[in-house]
Amino acid sequence: MPSFREIRDWSPGYLNVAPQHVDIMAECQACGEQREFDRRSVPAAMRQQLIKEIEPHLKCATCGAKAGKLRFGHYVGEE
Repeated sequence: MPSFREIRDWSPGYLNVAPQHVDIMAECQACGEQREFDRRSVPAAMRQQLIKEIEPHLKCATCGAKAGKLRFGHYVGEE
């Protein structure tokens, strides 16, 4: 199973300028759940906001907390 490798100390600032070839992982800071994040799931009105303004709106599907953190990187390993 491929693993997610985060690009350390990097953030595009705005979601709409994050390169399409960069994968996004959403991580719940409350329970630790990690899921692949589909940038198309963000409402159109929010796509041009700063990532730090989007994160407080992310709700964990596992525990229900609004403690999301977006991480940017690539999947590596077996496919």
